[in-house]
Amino acid sequence: MKRIIVLALAACMVLGAALGASAAEFKASGYLYAGYDYLNVDEQGKVNDFSQRFRSQIDIIASEALSGTVFFEIDQDWGYTKAGNVGGGSGGRIGADGVNIETKRAYMTFMVPSTTVQVRAGIQGLALPGAVAGSPIINDDVAAIVASTSYDNVGVTAFFARPYAGSKDKFQNAGTIGDLFGAIVSADFDVVTVSPYFMFSNNGENSALGYDNLAGTAGKEAQWIGVAVEAAPIENLTLTFDGIYGKVDTLDAGYFVAAKAAYAMDFAVPAILAWYGSGLDDDGDNLFPVINGGLNFVPTTLVGFGAAATSEDALFGSAAGKWGVSLQASEMSFIEKVSHTFRATYIQGTNDDDFASVASLSDWTTDDKAYEFDFVTTYAMYDNLDLIVDLAYVVTDLDDAAPSTDDVFKAAIGAKYNF
Repeated sequence: MKRIIVLALAACMVLGAALGASAAEFKASGYLYAGYDYLNVDEQGKVNDFSQRFRSQIDIIASEALSGTVFFEIDQDWGYTKAGNVGGGSGGRIGADGVNIETKRAYMTFMVPSTTVQVRAGIQGLALPGAVAGSPIINDDVAAIVASTSYDNVGVTAFFARPYAGSKDKFQNAGTIGDLFGAIVSADFDVVTVSPYFMFSNNGENSALGYDNLAGTAGKEAQWIGVAVEAAPIENLTLTFDGIYGKVDTLDAGYFVAAKAAYAMDFAVPAILAWYGSGLDDDGDNLFPVINGGLNFVPTTLVGFGAAATSEDALFGSAAGKWGVSLQASEMSFIEKVSHTFRATYIQGTNDDDFASVASLSDWTTDDKAYEFDFVTTYAMYDNLDLIVDLAYVVTDLDDAAPSTDDVFKAAIGAKYNF
């Protein structure tokens, strides 16, 4: 018995030494959210849901030059599950036990020896610059290789991403692959930061990857050239601008411009924001192209992923094919630990009314317009726990998109624990 114990202790010592030699620091961060969402779209119907979401990012840090990251998500609508209780969103029905862990990201980050070049490889978040309200082109999780470096006041990033391949069999996916290539340069001149960039989409002729808001573009190539500018000319004043040119194959190019001016005061940050995303002309050209929805430019609660609580509604789709002007006030606080955001926004479509037959709540023509009013309240109950009330009311005049819809009302309340 003593001999067995000694051998076991020796094995533990050897194993412990091996583990010590490859010791890594683990850091976890993320959030847990639960809440209720009510959405009334007049005659279109109602949403009456409770939902929850858990997201956790785990960083495995070997040194300042090497780390790995995994990012998981579990989300459910209460009372709902998928067939077989398997897949993302499963497990909300009685009995729970859904097989539902989603891998959002999994990548490694390392420094090239004796250089300032950082490389990140794997499924990761990839976003083009968006100074005003996020990128209207892409801000998503995708398999990619990203290399970045900096010198003095200039940073340079180059990337390759593969959002789509038709088959995992390398002998069968010829012509089905969709790839993205791009580069970003960011120059900081103290009071102004300028970030020009470009991206090229190289899709095989049999690729299913297209541009969500342009029908019949699967397998077509596209390119974008843009610039994001952020300036602080005087104390408390911030000016931002985005200008982008986007073209798909032989179609006429589209464009997207946005600007915002914000002034920080003691009790709030008032701002004015405006954008214009070109729409389809009478020949079916000129619409600004986006990838995977283009919903990360967020001027309002219901245009883009703007919901502060529960689901990211994006009821009115992306800002492409629309223009708008928004008066805003954020960080309003009159009671300790309670803050508010208010937005009043006019929105109108930019697609030619010749396309009225395919208009919808997310795709508007020039005959479609709306006035959206958003009010978000956040109560910081504890350092890591927020209670959120998210309200939106929209007066609509959607002649083509949804003529039977006179108004839209959204009310959501939830709790968010950040860790």
